[in-house]
Amino acid sequence: MTLRRALITATGVMMLTAGPLAQTKTTENTGKALTGQTTMTGEVVLVDGNNLLVRMQPGSQYRIFNVPPERQFIIDGKPKTVRELTPGTVLTATVTTVAQPVTDRTTTVTNGTVVYVDKNTNHLIVKLDNGESRSYDVPQGFQFTVEGKPATIAELRQGMKLSATKIISEPRTELSKETVVTGKSPK
Repeated sequence: MTLRRALITATGVMMLTAGPLAQTKTTENTGKALTGQTTMTGEVVLVDGNNLLVRMQPGSQYRIFNVPPERQFIIDGKPKTVRELTPGTVLTATVTTVAQPVTDRTTTVTNGTVVYVDKNTNHLIVKLDNGESRSYDVPQGFQFTVEGKPATIAELRQGMKLSATKIISEPRTELSKETVVTGKSPK
């Protein structure tokens, strides 16, 4: 089979689901999660509302952080909000990042009635349940469901009601990040 014919065939099967009866989507973990951790340290210079000016260590660069008011810091073992921090407090932020490979699977079921079938070229025209007619080049070995039983294009006849299922798998990576900030008050 030539590349062009393979692409046309794949496109035809994908188009078969243009009038979906039902669609479900699932996500599953498909590999080992990769975990990374970074640490930043700095000394509080100024607290102004939810803004925090910190002199980073090492390097003495200044950074401004806009901190959500509900953010908790663990200072000397006790939880505190940004407004409760004082200049001179040394903060250490530990950021843990997890990259989890997952696969989204979308299953689409389409129903229709056979209008025309050419078994020599594996060409099929189906009238979908929504009234729309579609033309498809069906790949060799593709299975339809007719009256609850599997059927190939060679077994299809005009007027038969059929169902086709398409499953698309899309790999992606879910990223999650957790930041824990601890510190020591100035003496």
